[in-house]
Amino acid sequence: MAIGFWVGRAWGWGRLRWLLGGVAVVSLLAVSPAGGADTAWVRISWVADGDTVMLEDGRHVRYIGVDCPEIDHANHRAAPMGYAARDLNRHLTGGWQLRLVFDRDRFDRYGRTLAYVYRRDGLFINGELLEKGYAWVLSRYPNVTQAQTLLAVQRTAMQNGRGIWRLVDAAEKPARPYVGNRRSKRFHAPDCPNGAAVSATNRVALANQWQAFWSGYAPAKGCLIFPPLSP
Repeated sequence: MAIGFWVGRAWGWGRLRWLLGGVAVVSLLAVSPAGGADTAWVRISWVADGDTVMLEDGRHVRYIGVDCPEIDHANHRAAPMGYAARDLNRHLTGGWQLRLVFDRDRFDRYGRTLAYVYRRDGLFINGELLEKGYAWVLSRYPNVTQAQTLLAVQRTAMQNGRGIWRLVDAAEKPARPYVGNRRSKRFHAPDCPNGAAVSATNRVALANQWQAFWSGYAPAKGCLIFPPLSP
């Protein structure tokens, strides 16, 4: 049964000012747990990166609906603003009691808990990362309860040129369009073999990266480097 999260708390992160083109985005940040209920209050012991944290009880939590630039790991260089995103996550969560709210799937393939994360004062951490321009929407079915709400926040950040959106050229004119997969909500570079494998039923032509992000698509890993690395 759907569990409603109080309006005041769910909206506190944006002071009730979620704007898209000057129009307030009206949505309760409530989630249908589908087999689970929202947890007790928790605290964070360690922040891994912009969108992943470890709780004091040892659970790793991956924020639903957003993706942040990577920090250094294995043999991969840190992406632009990766450490800034982690620092923001630390700033937003440090010392606070947090409430986890779940969608349909409770865990990812790595065993991490998937959650929308709210601070005790009502700040919505997933949304705040988008609002500041340190994350982009990452839609992953079936955890899409807040997909449109999060996309609206991203669009406002794009319009205002915040954070990573300063690195995306809205006037880009590639020789061929990017390839979107309407089923997975990922997009591929024009010359990416994985893009060529997208079925005609699911294929979407996207004029450039800006349009892809605006439409709620996220870059496909192994095909696009985002944010772009400096030479």
